[in-house]
Amino acid sequence: MYKALCVMLFVVSASGINIPEKFASKTISSPAAQCTFTVHKGGPNGPTISGARPQLMHVVSGTNLYSELYYKITCEKENGYCLHVSNCTVSGDGTNQKPYQVIDENGCTTEPSLFEHVQYESDFTAGIYNPLPVRFRGTSGAVNFFCTTTLVAVNSDGKCERKMCTWNEYSRKANES
Repeated sequence: MYKALCVMLFVVSASGINIPEKFASKTISSPAAQCTFTVHKGGPNGPTISGARPQLMHVVSGTNLYSELYYKITCEKENGYCLHVSNCTVSGDGTNQKPYQVIDENGCTTEPSLFEHVQYESDFTAGIYNPLPVRFRGTSGAVNFFCTTTLVAVNSDGKCERKMCTWNEYSRKANES
């Protein structure tokens, strides 16, 4: 059972070029899900590149084609619920560019060479490792990164139930063994 829906959309720009007004500040109400979003270089404990409220699109500058990124979502605790991150897409800033799914409805990657599965540090903190930042052709070089975050009810034991994602030969964790 879902309690709240919070849709996140972020713009990642390597060039620092201004983002068109239509993308500058979209707000979506989500009274129950109070989350913050940060981008880190290299992993969850790496230096923060930028941060924003998840309801706002945000520009991340200072990245390049070789930057390993980690997208971190942290939400305030809500008794009886836990965080679920799903349906992430990326797209360029062009008007005719369609979103491309990289994380499915279960939080599992559809592009293991570009993004890892959603990893949960706790019931209210999740992250997505992006070892090879995505770039699209477009006027600004910006990338729209969109995810859906929901608060889902915990089971009768108070545990958060999530689908198990499988690793394949392209994932970083599979190759570390």
